[in-house]
Amino acid sequence: MADFTASQAAVVRIERAEEGRWDLTVISDSGVRMGHGEYLFDAADDDAAGEQAAALDFVRDYGFRFESDAVVADGPDAYGAPLLPVDAR
Repeated sequence: MADFTASQAAVVRIERAEEGRWDLTVISDSGVRMGHGEYLFDAADDDAAGEQAAALDFVRDYGFRFESDAVVADGPDAYGAPLLPVDAR
């Protein structure tokens, strides 16, 4: 796990790297990449719900979550969402 606080982790970025793979990145409020993962999938599972579920599982490992309605486009085949601590409701 990465060594950073809830106040430092700002967003998760979901970006299509290639066919069948999305890159997932936790980015700090200063723009530093603080955690990285990959979501590999079959073409039949290539949809927004699958991408968001994979990203949510990924950020939970770091102690964060995000609201699905907060996900916004961040370029072609890229999306982002602000992070919240898991225990914040």
